[in-house]
Amino acid sequence: MMAPTSRAFQSFVGVDLHKCTVTLAAVDPAGQLIGRIKTATKCVDKIDVFLADLPAPIHLAVEACPFVEWFIDRYRPMILERGGGFDIADATELARLRGKRRKTDRNDATDIAQRLARGDCPLGWIADEHVANLRKLGRQWHRLSRTLSRIKASMRSMLLQRNVRGPSVLDGASAHRWLLAHGDLLKEVDRQSFGDLLAIVQTIERIMEPLRLRIIETNRSEHFAALIALLQSVPGIGEIWGCIIAAEVGDFTRFPNADAIEFWAGITPDVKESAGRTSSGGITKAGSRTLRWALGNAALCLCRSDAAQARVRQRIFARCNHKAKTNVAMARRLLRILHAMARTGEAYRLAEPTQHTAKANKVRQQKRRSTTTA
Repeated sequence: MMAPTSRAFQSFVGVDLHKCTVTLAAVDPAGQLIGRIKTATKCVDKIDVFLADLPAPIHLAVEACPFVEWFIDRYRPMILERGGGFDIADATELARLRGKRRKTDRNDATDIAQRLARGDCPLGWIADEHVANLRKLGRQWHRLSRTLSRIKASMRSMLLQRNVRGPSVLDGASAHRWLLAHGDLLKEVDRQSFGDLLAIVQTIERIMEPLRLRIIETNRSEHFAALIALLQSVPGIGEIWGCIIAAEVGDFTRFPNADAIEFWAGITPDVKESAGRTSSGGITKAGSRTLRWALGNAALCLCRSDAAQARVRQRIFARCNHKAKTNVAMARRLLRILHAMARTGEAYRLAEPTQHTAKANKVRQQKRRSTTTA
């Protein structure tokens, strides 16, 4: 989305924000530089004075970065109260437009300001407080889940080193019971290490349970109930995946088509050109890592529930013979489906159930009977 061309603003300010420093450049409606400042992020008083001295109303845009929240919370109300405009500049699109131009903080801030004055600055979307809070809950769940997976992988590795199977389900309760009953199968040092990791698993599980309840409570509020219910019509998308997808995407209708939301999510191939040749590499990973994680898991669950989607996944895998690429393709396909659902308001229609759970239970019963017979 580009900034609207408007001569109502008297000053256009571009902001290049880093962890410890921030650079602001201001131009007039003609694009001529009228002020610039570079200071430490802790020196907010200098930023206040710089903005107060500029002709009002001001149109300000800060380049998107992981730590932009404090700047938005502090200066967005100030700018809006003075009748100005506050936006966030799309860093990915800016990098594409700038090409191989020399990158410096001064140049970047001035470039944003001049693009605002011309009305061709690519702008992003600033989530409101409710969406931002839900997004934080989803990202906290993602962080804890990744930590839990790494710890469990280490525990499995310890068991394999001793040629021990361990519990079939490696959660805190089952691992604790197994350690009490069969801990002697491990060496003393391994048993102590296994116990240490088990304590971490139990701690994370205790943290995640109230977090799960907070996510469910937020999902059912008036702000998200309709969208979450629509997303949950897709088999495999429950409270957690629905929370993450809804919070990370926000308003689906702000994307004009499915290609735009794919590019924003960072799951489109990174196309490279050299010497007249075009090659397609890995995905750009330009968007939210948490969103890609949720889409990937939800897409796999969908393939286990919908036979039509399972057949699509098989065809893609037969063509590329690469599991990771296949999973990314299914995540991209799911995002397109969700975008269409959100724009039309129609729930997901299950084509043909796979009976995956019933088949898995049948296999388990057969293994149990064969073990008992032996």
